[in-house]
Amino acid sequence: MLCISGSKLADMNTQSHVVVAGGGPSGVAAALAAARCGVPTTVIEYHPVLGGMGTAALVNNFCGGYHDGERFLIGGVYAEIRQLLIDRQAIYITNGGMEPYEPDAYHALLAELCDAAGVKRIHGQRIIQAVEKGSDIVLTLSDQSQVVASALVDATGDAVVAQMASVPVQLGRESDQAVMPVNMCYRFTGLDIDAAEAGWPKTIDPRTGHSRPVYINPDSGERNFFHSGHSSFIDPMLADDRASGLCSIPRDHVAAIHGVPGCPGDATVNFGRVFVNDPTDPHEMAEATQQGECQVHDGIAFFRRRLPGFADIQLQSMARQIGVRQSYQISGLYRLTQDDCLEARQFDDVIAQCNYPVDIHEPGSDKTSFFKLPEGQHYDIPWRCLIPSQGPQRLLVAGRCISADAGAMASFRVQAPALAIGEAAGIGAALAVQGNVSVRDLGHAPVQERLRAVGAVLD
Repeated sequence: MLCISGSKLADMNTQSHVVVAGGGPSGVAAALAAARCGVPTTVIEYHPVLGGMGTAALVNNFCGGYHDGERFLIGGVYAEIRQLLIDRQAIYITNGGMEPYEPDAYHALLAELCDAAGVKRIHGQRIIQAVEKGSDIVLTLSDQSQVVASALVDATGDAVVAQMASVPVQLGRESDQAVMPVNMCYRFTGLDIDAAEAGWPKTIDPRTGHSRPVYINPDSGERNFFHSGHSSFIDPMLADDRASGLCSIPRDHVAAIHGVPGCPGDATVNFGRVFVNDPTDPHEMAEATQQGECQVHDGIAFFRRRLPGFADIQLQSMARQIGVRQSYQISGLYRLTQDDCLEARQFDDVIAQCNYPVDIHEPGSDKTSFFKLPEGQHYDIPWRCLIPSQGPQRLLVAGRCISADAGAMASFRVQAPALAIGEAAGIGAALAVQGNVSVRDLGHAPVQERLRAVGAVLD
């Protein structure tokens, strides 16, 4: 049994294994990668479902960044998950743009993959303490049980466990520690697809060639609603309603209204903005959640009032948690920068590639800054960014909280790169356990060798 009481800890000989803190996209990828290397693996996730921001926060789409307009940049676990969702008709495909999926099908798939790989899942617990003992890290959970990690991957998104283990971190952007706003995503039903198609101006997505606002799935023929980004149709109406006091959401556009595959009258929404100082402060986040829930109802009212086909929509569900874009970054052996991203820099110790824009939801503002990479180019994410500059010898960090400045994080924070980073972290943790070495001494070459062997794209 890996979950043990403190009184028995000293007397137990626990099997060497990898523990992953956090079951979001990067955590699931890390757990799958470690387990598939043959090392017993445990993932600890507070929510009852896996998927993190992609399920619990209802950010149910794969943003771009996985395809540079000419080829796929991210393979491995991400490509496997994406293909399985395609096979189950639970996602609609754009091959470069946003790809919304059915969130329940997604978290069910993640659980299925983890169970098939032999990953032990602990749900409903938070890690409240991390103490290095020899080469192990002893984790205390919120129920006071303990788990011993021979290697640990912090995939919490907030570097929570790394901070407990004395890894230095940076909150928010470097100039003033400000973080991007949070927002509550939600799902509604009752959308009239025919009325929306008749009442909205028809546009063509230049990247994918798909028609908006209605997307037709080429495999199933199903029609789903699709809106993303600024719109000459919606934005003026939103500005008018904000000016007249009818809408109080401090955002200058509706980020996304995505139909749900398999449910043509449903859509999930990313439209809200709540300003916070520290997304890891539970009191502040409780207040932010209340504000976010109020904005959900404000947004629904705006849609009914203004948008063709939306007059009869009804709220189906809100996310289990408010969505967080940014919090802490660790100090690692290398710090990826916004310039690295925009200048498409390559690194010898690459463990993932990305070309998603630097996408900054400006703190204290209704604006979003968007800086694209050159078409057909990408930047590398180095192995060194996953390794803390100080701390336990077998601790790695995955997901948005790796070592980077605020601008770089604003690019790789989306799901596909997070999955790729997590896969590398899980492999590195497993190889360090198998070789009885620290992650610093492991080197990047064996990690890259394993990544290529399982279909990751590094070149």
